[in-house]
Amino acid sequence: MEYQNSSNSSRFDPTSAVASSTVLGLCCALGVPGNIAALVMLSQHLKDDSFTPKLMLSLAVSDLLSLIFLPVWIYALLNGWVFGQGLCKLFSYVVYWSLYSSVLAVTLLSVQRYLQVLYPQRWAKLGQKGQKGLIFGIWTLSGALGSYAPYYRNVKLKAGLLRCYQDYAKKQEKIVILLVETLVLFVVPLCSLLCFYLRLHQRISQSVSFRSHKLTKLVIRIMVAFFIFGTPSMINNLVLMAMSWESDGSNNVTGALFFINSCVNPFLYAFSARTLRCRRKQHSDQPQENLNES
Repeated sequence: MEYQNSSNSSRFDPTSAVASSTVLGLCCALGVPGNIAALVMLSQHLKDDSFTPKLMLSLAVSDLLSLIFLPVWIYALLNGWVFGQGLCKLFSYVVYWSLYSSVLAVTLLSVQRYLQVLYPQRWAKLGQKGQKGLIFGIWTLSGALGSYAPYYRNVKLKAGLLRCYQDYAKKQEKIVILLVETLVLFVVPLCSLLCFYLRLHQRISQSVSFRSHKLTKLVIRIMVAFFIFGTPSMINNLVLMAMSWESDGSNNVTGALFFINSCVNPFLYAFSARTLRCRRKQHSDQPQENLNES
């Protein structure tokens, strides 16, 4: 995902900047308190054996990290980057790290539901240590995947304003980065969604209870929202790889839409609150029946 990139345009586009800032402002205003509320709600279920609330908690943390610095980017969009080279690299790394973590968490949700429903005994063998290892692996891998952001980010004067953007020395470097982003942030999660949930749908009515079915629908809602708002940015990446020119307006608008995922996820969590409470009550009453509700 390209955000506040370089372009061959020498003029500042106020329309796209205002549109992007408006979207980002709404995401911040709704997403930050929403994710904080989701963290509070999901933290109440950490003592359960269920892995899903823990993974959703990790997703909420990554969403919050991606949104909390949006006021800085909004100011930079409208007035230029005035926070120095160091913060340009640091904030960019945090955003990319959190975005990769969010995508990996959503992808793991589909894998987890598939194994938990169709192969509950195999999933149960993973244990608490294995589950913690998966979450730790998500953050470690996402940190590694986003490590290119501070390397390529620089502050330079463009159209009369300082900009913090991806500064590629060669076109080949840009194509490689865009290709990695497209694969990891879109293609691989999409293939996982289709593969695991199509297979899961075939057997869901025979494999899970009604409550588990409701939780699976929640996971599907999260993933559908992710791909709806992530598609424009990925299409923009494909265009950038194919064309020799790019538009700041297109980059900023599609990049802003990508942040909507981090905003809507906590509202999807609200649909799961009753389900999680019921699952917790069932867990305390019947601790031996946990294979399909881990």
